Order: sequence, then C-alpha cells, then structure tokens
Amino acid sequence: MYKNFVFDLYGTLVDIQTNEHESSAWEKMSETLSFYGLYYTPQELSETYFSSCEFQMRQGRDLHKNPEVDVVEVFRHIFENKGKKAGKSLATHLAQQFRAFSTDYIRLYGGVLETLNKLKKAGKRLYLLSNAQSCFAKTEVAKLGLRKYFKGIVYSSDYKCAKPDVTLFNALLDKYKLDRKETVMIGNDVATDVEGARNAKIDCLWLKTNLTKENSAKIAPKYVISDGNFTEVTKLLAKK
Repeated sequence: MYKNFVFDLYGTLVDIQTNEHESSAWEKMSETLSFYGLYYTPQELSETYFSSCEFQMRQGRDLHKNPEVDVVEVFRHIFENKGKKAGKSLATHLAQQFRAFSTDYIRLYGGVLETLNKLKKAGKRLYLLSNAQSCFAKTEVAKLGLRKYFKGIVYSSDYKCAKPDVTLFNALLDKYKLDRKETVMIGNDVATDVEGARNAKIDCLWLKTNLTKENSAKIAPKYVISDGNFTEVTKLLAKK
C-alpha cells in the first residue's frame, strides 16, 4: 500500500504560464532597478540575467548531472555587474518582483484540493518535490492554499540540482525517511518526474496535462491518467 504521495508542483497541481523573454517584463524590471541606482537597458538586463543563469549551470555540472539555478544569486550578480552589492533579502525581493512581472497567470487545476483532502483524510502522507525556485514557490504554494496539505517540501533551488537527478529524489526520501516501496510520485513530465522516479526506484503516476510534453523518451510509468483528470488519482492509487 502507498503511504507516501509525492507530487510535482507546476504542471501537475498548478497550471501556470510565465514568459521570462517578454520585453515588457524586462522593461518593468529595468525601471525597478533604477530605484536602486542600477541603470540597465531592458535588453542589457535580460542578457545579464540569462548569462548569469548559464554560468551557474556550467558551474553546477561539476557537482550534478542536472544542476539548478538559484535566481537569488542571479540578482546578486546583476548588482555586482554594476559594481554594487545586494544582500540576500533584497535579491530575494527583486527575484520575486521579476516573477510577478513575468507571470501571465497561475491557478490550481480542477479537482486538486478535493483530491488532496481525500488523500489526507485517508491517512496518506503528502509531499511536494518540485523543480522550482523556493524564493517564489513558497509564496505561490501558500497563496494557492496548498501548504497545509504537505508534510514536507523539497525545492530544487535549495539543493542546486533538479529532477530527474536522483540526488533531489534522495534528498526528499532521506530527509523524511520514506520507504521507497510505500512511495509513489505523481507528475506531468516524463523527462523529470517519470524518469526521476525510475532513477530513484519508486513507482510513478504520469498525469498528462496541458503543460505535458510528448513522451519522446518512451518511458513507461506504472500508472497513467491521460485526460488530466486529477480526481482520478484517488481512484488509481488510494487503495494500492
């Protein structure tokens, strides 16, 4: 029987659309930074941001197969690039500001709260394992009313590696002392969730949503919900 249900966040519980390449987002961010004495054109700021991300990824490959960026450090670099310094609090605030500027919408998929309630009432332990920046994912999880359902949460930015890296799965499994045989992963992405669960030797349910990419890897998960109906999770797994 599965006692531990590990959920992906974006594309599984949460429907979201962001555009970090949208010119208006960089225009707003450039204007915001000018109040701190940083004068970037929108294009220069965008180029500095993405080059900093790429630099972190290159460095991270020395430690992890699937490294993750920390956007707080990116914004600290944006200050350093102009000969200024930003503490963690300010860099975090600015990363959150950019998230707001670059988000078109964020909302729960239908049936999510109903399903999480049922699982919790059935005595299941729920966890969140997400490729996400903790500096804004924490707020988004709380805003959407999800935080109270989870006994534990692991975000990739806190560990400098991302799914499908087994290191991130092990971080969750080890931190909360989860038995792999009693644990199932629920996610929408084959390359990160399904492959990662296989690497970690836990079962997986693949939930196809509007944000699911085609299964080009042809990896076969143990369970599949092909129509994005989140309420089917309890029917498939609650008694397993």
